[in-house]
Amino acid sequence: MSIYVVRHAEKQSGDFHHEGLKFNDQPITKAGMESARRLVAFFSPIDIASIHVSEYLRTQQTIAFVAESKGLVPLVDRRINEIDIGVIEEMTDTQVEEQYPDFWAAYHTRDHEFRMPGGETGYEAQKRIRSLFDSLDRTKNHILCTHEGLTRILLCSVLGLPAYRRHLFSIDYASITVFEYLPDFHCWTVPKVNMVL
Repeated sequence: MSIYVVRHAEKQSGDFHHEGLKFNDQPITKAGMESARRLVAFFSPIDIASIHVSEYLRTQQTIAFVAESKGLVPLVDRRINEIDIGVIEEMTDTQVEEQYPDFWAAYHTRDHEFRMPGGETGYEAQKRIRSLFDSLDRTKNHILCTHEGLTRILLCSVLGLPAYRRHLFSIDYASITVFEYLPDFHCWTVPKVNMVL
């Protein structure tokens, strides 16, 4: 079996605040819709048991065409929301550096775990996504449609890297990263990373 982790498609710029969600809830762009449609052909020959999406509109729109083609209703799960970056979402780099110098240094050094100001650590985000990832039936295929940071953190976790090393991976819009379980060896492999259709 495999777990296919899809990053949401290209999102619109601008303010799209949604009551009940902490951060901007942008819809995907026209180009993002085209990327989302291309996912249908890729998943067409693959039996999918479940589709999971974050609480954000962009993940739900990205996988909607695939879900429709499979006759599946995506399951909304906050455990795969993007990493909580706390108070810095609308701050400039200069403001962050001036107001949170310790965080700024840790963010750029990337040699130890650090907390987003007012948010969470990479390790905390890792525990969230792994709780869903590890609960899935390993005899079936699943899709998680989530965000860049969570995909990179999951890669670190599966490959035995600390979450603060997530900057080592690039994850593009609407890309697919595949985690395949090998029952004979009781482990996961990562045959594809950041595959863009």
